[in-house]
Amino acid sequence: MKEIPVKELESRVQKYVSKANGLIKVEPFYAASILSNIVKANPYCVEARQMLRKAQIRMAGATKSGGIAGFFAKLSFGRVNESAIQKNPEQALQAAEDQIDANFSNITAHKTIALAAKELGLVETALLGYEYLFNLDQTNVANGKQLIREYLAAKKADKAIAVGDIILKNNPTDDEAQDLIKKASVQQTVEKGKWEEEKSFREKLKDEDEAQRLEQSSRAQTGEEGLRSLIEESLKKAEAEPENINVLKDLVNYYRKLEEFDDAMDWLSKARALDAGKADVNLEALMTTLTREKMSKQIEAVQASLEENPEDATLQAELEKLQKEEYDYRLTQAESLVQRYPNEFSYRYDLGELYKQKGNVDGAIKELQLALRAPKIRVKALVLLGQSYMEKKFYDLAAEQLTLAKSEISGVTELKKEVIYDLGRCYESQGDSEKAMAEYKALYGIDIGYRDVSQKIDDFYSKS
Repeated sequence: MKEIPVKELESRVQKYVSKANGLIKVEPFYAASILSNIVKANPYCVEARQMLRKAQIRMAGATKSGGIAGFFAKLSFGRVNESAIQKNPEQALQAAEDQIDANFSNITAHKTIALAAKELGLVETALLGYEYLFNLDQTNVANGKQLIREYLAAKKADKAIAVGDIILKNNPTDDEAQDLIKKASVQQTVEKGKWEEEKSFREKLKDEDEAQRLEQSSRAQTGEEGLRSLIEESLKKAEAEPENINVLKDLVNYYRKLEEFDDAMDWLSKARALDAGKADVNLEALMTTLTREKMSKQIEAVQASLEENPEDATLQAELEKLQKEEYDYRLTQAESLVQRYPNEFSYRYDLGELYKQKGNVDGAIKELQLALRAPKIRVKALVLLGQSYMEKKFYDLAAEQLTLAKSEISGVTELKKEVIYDLGRCYESQGDSEKAMAEYKALYGIDIGYRDVSQKIDDFYSKS
């Protein structure tokens, strides 16, 4: 199938599209009505579908349920029937469009649009689906990474990098996202330099060895053979340029991907010893991350052995010892960071979480109250603070925090479902069954399989 522009539609239809486009800002409901019919009759016209989405967003902003934020809070979830899409992608495309028309924030429908369009070879339409799938819930990292891959396949490196930046703001240590951005950067360079038009990649570079290195790096840096080759080259560079901190950082990254944490930490120590590394707080944080990853790997190895030998008391003791060491290390690091950076309130959250984990609820509450001042982790702090109050049976205080968290979480994420469930538990514990059921019903409408919410609803109606 081939996507068609508006100019290839019948002249009569083109006039309707033009009219609807002019009405999007002033009468979005009317514009959407016109464009919906046009898209239904011309499903391969991606421009009309793009205009329809603009109108639908305007409609969302015009709703009386709290504007766009309130509208998006009603996101719908469900399972995508991929076999049905493959069997009849055209039918799936239209069915999904009908669902979006009824509820623009239906995530399942946008994913269906993307998958059905891919089946039909409609590249831009598929991208449209993936774009809204991510934009409706930018906390969904998996959808963001998939959008980057689609942009890369479509040679849209600039957009891929923009999405990657959003992901890395909240997940700065996500290796896969970093690798995708690197690929996008390489693609961006190639596109802007028009290397592919002038001559082959190898011909463009005079140094054959450098060409091989860049090709290998841009293709994939996760295979062991490729990483070993990159390490060998970086070791030579480190010997020639011992003060080049970027080379040392590369070595840290390569060894980390191979899970050879001792070597990674050794090179990280060398990087931190340089003048450029002494003031880099990110390197300090990375050392903590590498240490924890090393500990986690050790714990996973013992757990795997324990699964094969569940009665082995020695292995069980070793596991408990490693888990305690990991917790103690995290606690020491968190307390040190809070002491050294008392006004870096995100560190307060980490410490509060660790205190709560071991039953020091009062200590957790103290830290989490301060963590609320950090915008990036405010919502998480509200949730954990509410749960801490619940442990002390301060249900009224817990409900206040959870209600705030619920209002500040855009879209429907796993965290929001957890908040709604806990809010219902608070009201239930206070004896307010009406408010509790309101929360449970809202959750039931989103995810019938969440914990025991289905049983709670059944019990409520059976008593009624």
